[in-house]
Amino acid sequence: MASADVTLKLDQPDRIRFAHSPTGAFVFALIGAGMTWLCWRYIPDDKFFRILAVGFCSLFVLAGLTGTFWRLELDFDLNSRVVRIVKGFWPAPKTRHRQLDEADGVWLNMEYRTSGSKSKRKVPWWFVSLKFPDEKKATRLFTTANEVEGYKKWEYFAGRLQLDAVDTTGEEKQRQSYAKLNENLVEKRPETQRAPLRTPNPPPGSEIELLSISGRKEIMLPAPGFSGGLVFLFFFGAIFAASGAAVLLAKLGILDMSVQGNDAAVWIVPPIFILVGLGIIWLGIKGSFSAIIIGVENRQLITERLAFGKRSGRNSVPVEDIESVGIAGDVRSRHRRSIRVGNTGFGKNNYRKRENEIVVRTDKKILRFGASLNSAERDWLENVCNYAAVNGQLP
Repeated sequence: MASADVTLKLDQPDRIRFAHSPTGAFVFALIGAGMTWLCWRYIPDDKFFRILAVGFCSLFVLAGLTGTFWRLELDFDLNSRVVRIVKGFWPAPKTRHRQLDEADGVWLNMEYRTSGSKSKRKVPWWFVSLKFPDEKKATRLFTTANEVEGYKKWEYFAGRLQLDAVDTTGEEKQRQSYAKLNENLVEKRPETQRAPLRTPNPPPGSEIELLSISGRKEIMLPAPGFSGGLVFLFFFGAIFAASGAAVLLAKLGILDMSVQGNDAAVWIVPPIFILVGLGIIWLGIKGSFSAIIIGVENRQLITERLAFGKRSGRNSVPVEDIESVGIAGDVRSRHRRSIRVGNTGFGKNNYRKRENEIVVRTDKKILRFGASLNSAERDWLENVCNYAAVNGQLP
């Protein structure tokens, strides 16, 4: 779980104030104190073990009290563009004043953090921060696990503080003026500078196809095809299906195996296992052999999946709302566990490297596609999508 350094306390036309909230730390200290008392009261009179347990629980109390007495406050006077910074421990935190224009902008970055669930898998979190050049660490103003919400707050706080907006979530750091954040690509590129198309055709050797459906142009990205992921899903689904089938066959007397349990459950649960297993296998096959269709229809940039002649999963954004088209890392969770058969391991216990893909961003929705393409194909597709966003049609 991730948290911001401060919380928004006041938001007025001429003033905005953030402050550290000590409530959570105080509750943490109370829990630690309760654990300490329980250890002292109920652990048997074994001096070493009791002291060890009490000392360990006291660390929770110390951490909670540290957060309780810590003070961090940012108070912005937007008229004078002065920020009052209060930092330190109660009762004598230090106060200083700085010019807001000294700040190095409002930053957006993404990091993987533990989700807090039992699986302890890591998920992406977005952090909106204010940074001064001479500070080692930026102050986090807002934290979220929702990418769209992260971008909204980043744009909002950059606009309210009238500072440059710095995006570090892509391949390269992007800096832009707060005044241009909500401009779409058409506004950012005047008529005389409409997005030029370097080449209308995919790179040589590419499997990307250009289609024409009822006079409307479309781009079809190739399906990933056979992969290790498909093998994993196939075997995972097969285990479910085979388990259910074995119980049913044993119940019917075809398979020599003892089956115990409630008769109704024996007739209900195995078919569910079979359906779940077959469903997992089908999802793996469908995902591995689904092509991605990209088109422009009624001034909407559209993406769809095409599998076995059927289209599904349509996503669209109005071209007038598109603020950026670029290449960035895949920010979705990439956690997977290792599977071992004998001395052979399949998969990894860590997290896959972020896979670059095309990112089409609006204030309300973000489209991502093209992770399986090579760099030349991604560069070409980025250029084509930029053209489509600015001109309202595919080239």
